[in-house]
Amino acid sequence: MRKQYDDFTQMKLKEMCKSISDMTYTYLDPETQLPTKVPASHYEKILDQVKEQYMGEITSRQFLTIMYNQLSALKKEDDKYFQQALLCMDLGINPKDMRVDEQLALSMTYDFIYERQKNMKKDYHFLDTEVINAFKETKDNPVIQAQAIKMSNDYEETHEQEESIDRDDDYDMDYNY
Repeated sequence: MRKQYDDFTQMKLKEMCKSISDMTYTYLDPETQLPTKVPASHYEKILDQVKEQYMGEITSRQFLTIMYNQLSALKKEDDKYFQQALLCMDLGINPKDMRVDEQLALSMTYDFIYERQKNMKKDYHFLDTEVINAFKETKDNPVIQAQAIKMSNDYEETHEQEESIDRDDDYDMDYNY
């Protein structure tokens, strides 16, 4: 039995993008109860991206996952030294160069962190509250997210234009004697 997906994968890029745009239009926004309008050109721009850009995004996420897994393992191995190492990094202190007063402060700060973790349980965050609040505000605010997406899109357009100019310059250099 042939499915819509089978036909979709056989379409050319422009047809595919128009089809996605039509599918998106049929989604009614729960807040406004209006169809969602996304021009086909938006999807065409995304699907027509150079494979390297897409691979770069995948590689970045994989690198983040590797770092996360390593940090999680270090935290599980010895939470005290993990927390103290993060403090040293944040304060710009190299542990091998620490003076006695810094060693005492680091030890006492860890005790403070430990007590806060114990008392606050799931509500404890190592990062400063303002950083956590900024993260939560960005995560929960579609206006801020839209601004970030626009800035990202503007950057990509500028970068693509610069690459195009560079390619044109290389072309000109090859044939200008």
